[in-house]
Order: sequence, then structure tokens, then C-alpha cells
Amino acid sequence: MTYHLRRAGPPLFLIVVLILIAGITLLTTELIARVVTTMLVILVVVVGLYTFVGNSGVFSFGHTSFMAIGAYGGALLTIPPSLKHVLLPHLPGFLAQVEVPTAVAVLLAGTAAAVVAAVAAVPLMRLSGIAASIGTLALLVVVYVAISNADSITGGYSAIIGVPIDTNIFVALLAAVLTIAASYAFERSPSGLRLRASREDEYAAQAIGVHIARERALAFILSAFLVGAGGALYGHLLGSFSPDAFYIRITVLSVAMLVVGGVNSLSGAVVGTISISALTEVLRRLEEGAGIGAVHVGLPHGFAEIVLAVLMLVILITRPAGITGGKNLQWGWWGRIGRRSRGRRPGDGATTASEIRPAEDGMVRR
Repeated sequence: MTYHLRRAGPPLFLIVVLILIAGITLLTTELIARVVTTMLVILVVVVGLYTFVGNSGVFSFGHTSFMAIGAYGGALLTIPPSLKHVLLPHLPGFLAQVEVPTAVAVLLAGTAAAVVAAVAAVPLMRLSGIAASIGTLALLVVVYVAISNADSITGGYSAIIGVPIDTNIFVALLAAVLTIAASYAFERSPSGLRLRASREDEYAAQAIGVHIARERALAFILSAFLVGAGGALYGHLLGSFSPDAFYIRITVLSVAMLVVGGVNSLSGAVVGTISISALTEVLRRLEEGAGIGAVHVGLPHGFAEIVLAVLMLVILITRPAGITGGKNLQWGWWGRIGRRSRGRRPGDGATTASEIRPAEDGMVRR
């Protein structure tokens, strides 16, 4: 029992932290609640991105495309038909008439993103290294161009409006908790362990029977579902958005959150999201300007992006494994943070190829 509780320590710790943040937020202003809600929704996306990148070791710049699919899919399923007839008069019959609850729309939007990922995985998951990363970037461009030019379905480059604003802090918190649980469950599953082994040593993993392309595809599809669901929640938080909301800027932001926190651990995805969200909000306020007596001080527009880029460089140079050092935070982490690890207990960090062995049934065991 104690062992299983210890194995579940990382997600439980992160969930408690998020609950505390949300609880404290309820005692503050509506503006801060909006910021924290946005942070929780983005966390769903970043954890979804980690589910593939952190376990496979293949960096993806294309997951924002799944976020866009989720956002537009969720919007088309929840905008009232009477409004769709006005805004999108050429919408196909089924989409023009359908209207489902937001919760159902989020699941369907995530499923749509997963289906696209399953198709894209056929060529992409056969690639490795920089070729795979460039392939995912190509996917982002393809989806962006497709959405931007599908005038009859998405409204094209114009903003789609009338999306019900149903994402509040409670919905966002629940989604974040479920996403963390799903990501950690996959990480500790046989498929997740095999994939992490291939991340550490691709040739050794192949030698013991790991089908790397298949394991990557499974992670890619699951992460697409999570990111697509996060995109649907994001759309129902904004209420109105255009294709540009799901392109380079949000891609850089989500990647920065994962890199700064630590690519190789679930805790890194969460810590990076919280840290970068707080930093960007402070910088955004400074860009808008602040008054000190009779003096008005403001930073130039775009300064937040510059600071974010510099921060990424500093982290990559001084702490390549991110803030968390590639470790999953647990109870008592403050006594260990910053120290070099002399060994690793189960659940504390990455799984390597030496930790798994082939079994008679063809599966790979720890």
C-alpha cells in the first residue's frame, strides 16, 4: 500500500498545489481568477504536449494544430444554430443544426484532434530527431492554412464569435486534474515505460523488442486528445477567436513552459506553466503601463516575448533539465531540490532502457 501511495505521490502533489492555487484565487479579484483560469487551461495543453514530448524525446512544434482543431470543433458544436445561420450561412447541414452541451463538445473536439493525429502519425512517427520535429511544424502550417481558408466552416481569417463562455475556474481545475492523472497513468503504463526506454536509448529499446513507431503513435494520439480538449476549453474561455490565436505565439509559449519547467517530468510541465504564466502576466501589466505618482512607466510592446526568449536561453544554458531538473516533485521535495541525485527511487525520474526487460509474452517489464 505504501509503495503504491509513493508511486502516486507526484500527481497527488501537483493536484494539491493546483487546488490550493484555485482556492486562494477564489478569495481574490475577478481579474486574478480569469488569469488563473487561463493558466489552468494552458496547463492542460502543456501537460498534453509533455505526454508525447517528455515520454518520447521527440520535440513537437505541431501540437498547437490540435489545439486549433479542438477550439473550432468545440465552437461549431456549441454555438446555437440560430446564430450559426447568421455567422456561417454556408455551413454544412449537420454542423449547422447540431448543438450539444459543452462537456460533450470538449470530448468530441478532443476525439477529432486524436483522429487527425492518428492519420498524421503514420508518416511522422517513422521519423526521428530534428526530422520529426520539422514534420510536426509542417503539420502546424497545414492545419493553420486549412482553417484559415475554410471560410464556409470556420469563417476563415475572421474571428469566430458567439462561442458560449462556459470555462470557469472550477471547470479548468477539473480538466487540469484529469489531464495530470491521465498523463501520469500513461507514463507508468507498460506502453509509457517502453516509450521512455526508447527515449533514453533507441537502439537498446529496439533490441529488446520495443516497436518505437507504434509506441510513439500511441503517445501522439493521446497527447492530441488532451491538447484538443484543452483547445476546446480555451475557445469556451475566450468566446471569440481567429486562426492566429493558434499559431506561432501560443506554440512558442507552450514550448517555453515545457522547456523552462523541465521536459522530462510531469512536474516540469506544471511548474513551467505556473512560472511562465505568472511572469508573462506581470510583464503584460508592465507593458500596459503603471503609474508611480505623477510618472507613468511602461515597457515597449513585445517586451514580454523578448524576456521569455532570454529566459529560455538562460535555462537551456544553466539548467538544461529545467527548473525541476527532470525530476517529479513529491512531498518533501524542498529538502532535495538543487542537490545532485546519487540514485533514483521508483517514480522519481526517467525510466531508462536498463530498467526494463522483455517477458515471455512479448511485453516489456520493469
